[in-house]
Amino acid sequence: MTEKIPKGWKKVKLGEVVIVNPIESLQKGIIAKKVPLEALYPFTKRIKFFNFEKYNGGVKFRNGDTLVARITPSLENGKTVYVDFLKYEEIGFGSTEFIVLREKKGITDKQFIYYFAISNDFRDMAIKSMTGSSGRQRVQTEVVKEFEFYLPPLEEQKAIASVLSSLDDKIDLLHHENKTLEEMAMTLFRKWFIEPCKDGLPKGWEEVSIGNSSLSKIIGSGINKFNGTKIYLATGDVEGTLVRGGEVITYDKRPSRANMQPVKYSVWFAKKGGVRKLLMFDNYSNTESYILSTGFTGLKTNELSHYYIWCYILIEEFHEIKDSFVSGSVQPDINNEGISQILIPKPNDNILIKFNNDVKPLFVKIQANTSQIRVLERLRDLFLPKLMRGEVRVMMDDTKGNI
Repeated sequence: MTEKIPKGWKKVKLGEVVIVNPIESLQKGIIAKKVPLEALYPFTKRIKFFNFEKYNGGVKFRNGDTLVARITPSLENGKTVYVDFLKYEEIGFGSTEFIVLREKKGITDKQFIYYFAISNDFRDMAIKSMTGSSGRQRVQTEVVKEFEFYLPPLEEQKAIASVLSSLDDKIDLLHHENKTLEEMAMTLFRKWFIEPCKDGLPKGWEEVSIGNSSLSKIIGSGINKFNGTKIYLATGDVEGTLVRGGEVITYDKRPSRANMQPVKYSVWFAKKGGVRKLLMFDNYSNTESYILSTGFTGLKTNELSHYYIWCYILIEEFHEIKDSFVSGSVQPDINNEGISQILIPKPNDNILIKFNNDVKPLFVKIQANTSQIRVLERLRDLFLPKLMRGEVRVMMDDTKGNI
């Protein structure tokens, strides 16, 4: 907090201005919407999915509530969401590993509470309050209630939330657009390559190894010594095809698994069975900025085969085939020998050229959107602590904030 307290801000305890774990009623055995921990993505405002299950216990919530994962490592990873998927007066439920935060009418704003809950001040307090055995530590609810901070007036809370929400809304829109573009590419892929192979390979096509052919080859482990820093991506930093984290490393101080170097025209997938984590580096990707975990397998493609191989590892059938070659009891994953046994149809070059002409504009747009998402995320993360501490103020106009 800045030494000079902004006018109108007052020091409060969280439990005085926010309802922590509000009381709601759900009949035992009733079917309701349940949010599992895995439905929360790091520092992502909206819940990605929910399940319909019988209620037999757990925290309960309504639209407008904020869910904070209180167990390690979910809290440290930023798993906090804003509930907005329920119907009017509908009650959902989730694990007891959530803390539910709700606004107090006339005192706090529901959207402001969400952004407060992902701020460093709140997170640092919550992380420090964790107790319990190693690997199962949890935030103590009473400590959360006693947390002291400076609260802006209600109208300024709404203005702050409006600024940050506008950035999150744009990020969400771009994610939706990318999903639509990817679905369009997959529709074209199935039309060009899945449908023609239903009754056997078309004339002139052949089956080749995905790990050792003119289409793609397995990338070996090993990185060159580098100066400065790079971003290390572990498999845990990737959700589907989205990068959700990353660690800044130097060559001398890097994790032992930081030993895979991405290259232009390459695609990557997690070796572990039952896991779908995918990365793609095009010819315009900044490959020199990244080091990947040995938990990924890389395939070096070429300009002609790149989008064909990328679309192939995107489809569910690939992951079923990959998992059929997974071995090992301690850490079941696929090795290079198993990858080399995966066969893929090899069409003629003319077909690949036509396919590229159709899908490359889609993936170029996805990459552009992804770059814009990262810029907006950095902008949000820059302004969030400053707005929460009063270091940057907003001008209020019918709760629509302008910095």
